[in-house]
Amino acid sequence: MLLGPLADLLCRSALFVPGADLRKLERAAQAAADALIFDLEDAVAPTHKDLARRQVCEALAGASAGLRLVRVNGLDTAWGADDVEAVAQAGADGIVLPKCEQAAQLKAVVELLGSAPVKLIALIETPAGVLDLGALGNGGGRLLGLAFGHADFCRAAGLAQLRSDIGLAYHARCQVVLAARARGLAALDCVCLDVRDEEAFRADAVLGRDLGYDGKLCIHPAQVAIANSIYTPAPEAVVRARSVVDAWAQAQRDGLGVIAVDGEMVDAPVAAVQARVLERARRAGLVG
Repeated sequence: MLLGPLADLLCRSALFVPGADLRKLERAAQAAADALIFDLEDAVAPTHKDLARRQVCEALAGASAGLRLVRVNGLDTAWGADDVEAVAQAGADGIVLPKCEQAAQLKAVVELLGSAPVKLIALIETPAGVLDLGALGNGGGRLLGLAFGHADFCRAAGLAQLRSDIGLAYHARCQVVLAARARGLAALDCVCLDVRDEEAFRADAVLGRDLGYDGKLCIHPAQVAIANSIYTPAPEAVVRARSVVDAWAQAQRDGLGVIAVDGEMVDAPVAAVQARVLERARRAGLVG
């Protein structure tokens, strides 16, 4: 499934699906998320870890659409190593590694994977993980993206509120997307805990998009369509991008380094930004 970097694929929404809940596993694909994250960690009680692993492995075999990711338990737990080996054998596209803080954690997962063609997404959920982003490495070339988990971050930082739009958590949210951009990795924004408040989710998703994230972690199927909409370029943005890209292509043929399109200056960086908008629209099926 993963033929190139995750940043080259459409991942506007990534829906967490509790591994121990068979009904949710069976219905997950109906949410139309770009990625499913079958969860073996926080969403599963210790007494149900083995059951969840078996059910997720069965679900991986039946899930054919979108990215099939699994959040495993940490390798410092009794279940982590077995999780990695089992879901890799079951055909997972990628593993989401929770509470990732060091390159050594990624290396340990890579060693367990062996030759299995499974990629990695590092979930940054602690102050230590944020501070060590620069030293995280590339996971042996398997690291495809970074994701931010603000709830665990707030807990670990001793913050009084589980909010990612203020204070230290907001700073960390910015640092994660900045680190992803510096490495050419995909960036997945944190969840919104207000599962019944669509406007709160929409506002949070817009903030993440404007910070530079590629998509949103979702914890309820109702959030998926909103995330997909927000992370899909608007029709007017697609028209603008096409106009700029076409004009810039002509400028290159004419030997020009700077042009004006509808009264706005366009040079190479501006054209590149608009080309990325057009590419996202193509992946979303808006243009040919």
